[in-house]
Amino acid sequence: MPDLAKPNRFEPEELRFFSESIPCGIDEAGRGPYAGPLSVALVSFSQNTFSQILEGRLLVGLTDSKKISEKKREGLFPEILEHASIAYQTFLSPRYIDKEGINRAVLEGIRKCAKVAIRNSGSTIPLQLLIDGNYNFNRYPEWNFLKNRVSFYTKGDLRIVSIAAASILAKVARDRYMVSVSRRFPEYKFEQHKGYGTKVHEELIRKHGLSDIHRRSFTGKF
Repeated sequence: MPDLAKPNRFEPEELRFFSESIPCGIDEAGRGPYAGPLSVALVSFSQNTFSQILEGRLLVGLTDSKKISEKKREGLFPEILEHASIAYQTFLSPRYIDKEGINRAVLEGIRKCAKVAIRNSGSTIPLQLLIDGNYNFNRYPEWNFLKNRVSFYTKGDLRIVSIAAASILAKVARDRYMVSVSRRFPEYKFEQHKGYGTKVHEELIRKHGLSDIHRRSFTGKF
């Protein structure tokens, strides 16, 4: 007798939106590191694919990127790209973060993702953006163009299929970037800590100073 698929422990939230919109999960990686970019990603699945994921027949092991190993994330990354109807990831540079602030950088990443998703959807049906967290973007004028199509979810990367998938795209893309940039700055060992504020990273900053990809607004104590 064949093994039955094990259902994923996700809320069927996207089902609320399929009839009148295209639900798109958005998440970020790299909000808090001392160095490197912010990564923001968007993922949308068709209703049929979404149902198969809920049933545990596709993207087995999908969850918040922080809850699984690097090997598992790397394995899920191409599967997400294969099965997503829309998938997009973008970076916001350390200089942008220093100039505009991290919240503005997150919003700009969301805006970029939404713009590409609208273009790639090939549909007149509006998007519904499902975003991990609970941001307050009311001070930014560009938020007025997005806020009516947004739903926020606390711990959304654990609860919502498309947000979990976006968290993996954002995390894997950023980690790969930090590994590649470590060849330019081998003295900082970015391939190990990915720019986060580990003890080793802090010791290396004190030894070598700040590199071009360190966020000045995050590293004032050095």
